[in-house]
Amino acid sequence: MAQRQQPAVDDALARPLWFIPPAGDENRRRSLTRKQVVAEALAVIGADGVDALSMRALATRLGVVPGALYRHVRNKEQLHDLVLDGVLAEVDCQVDHRRAWTEQVKVLAHRLRTVLENHPGIAGLLKTRDPLGPHSLALAEAFLAALHTAGLPERDTGLAFALVYDYTLGFALSSPTSVNEQRVQDTVTRNKLHAFLRSLPPDRFPTLVAFGEHVWLNNRDERFSAGLDTLVAGLDTAQRPRRRRSESARQS
Repeated sequence: MAQRQQPAVDDALARPLWFIPPAGDENRRRSLTRKQVVAEALAVIGADGVDALSMRALATRLGVVPGALYRHVRNKEQLHDLVLDGVLAEVDCQVDHRRAWTEQVKVLAHRLRTVLENHPGIAGLLKTRDPLGPHSLALAEAFLAALHTAGLPERDTGLAFALVYDYTLGFALSSPTSVNEQRVQDTVTRNKLHAFLRSLPPDRFPTLVAFGEHVWLNNRDERFSAGLDTLVAGLDTAQRPRRRRSESARQS
C-alpha cells in the first residue's frame, strides 16, 4: 500500500491560522454616535454636576480620543445645548385647549418641573444657555399659546411667560436632593429643627417661635403648587380690566 502523502502544510502550523479568536472590542475602532455622546454627557451632569463635564473627561468615559467627539459636536457649548434639548424633549407639550388658559399654563409648568427634577443639574445649566433647540422652542410655543388666550398685550404675554418659566426653573434649582430638602424630608431631623425653633427666645423671635415649624415642612409639591397658583391667579387678575375694556369697545 502506498504511503499516504503528508499534507503540504503541517496541521499544527495551519490550525492557529483558522482558530485565532475574533478581535476583541479593544482591537476594533469604536463606532460613536451623537446620541451616545449626548447621553453620556447627561449622565456626567446627573452624577457629578455641570462643572465635571469636559470634552476630555467625556472622551475617556466613552473610550475614545477627544478628537472623536468633535466629529459629532462643535464644542462644549453645543454639547450643552444638545443635552438641554434632549431633556426638554421629555416635556409633554400637548395640552387640552378646551381648558382655561390658567390650567394649561399650570399643567405645562408641573410637567417641566418634573422633568427638570428627574435630571439633576439640568435646571442650573438651563439658566446659562438660551434654549433654541426644536424641543426647547416647542415648549416655549406651548406656554406662549396658552398665555396668548388670556388676552394680555404682546409685551405682557412675554413677561408672563418669563415669570412662569423662571419660577418653575428656580424651584427646580432647589433640587429634592439638596441639603435643605433632605433636612425636612427626614422626620427625626425635621423634629429636631422644630424643637430648636420653639426653643428660641420668644422676646427676640416671637413670630419665628410661633410659625417656624409651619415653614420647614416636607411639603415640596404643595409649595410649588401654591406658588404657581398665586402667580397665575395674579396674571389672571391683571388682565381682567383689559378684557372688560376690550369687550366694552366691541359693544360700543
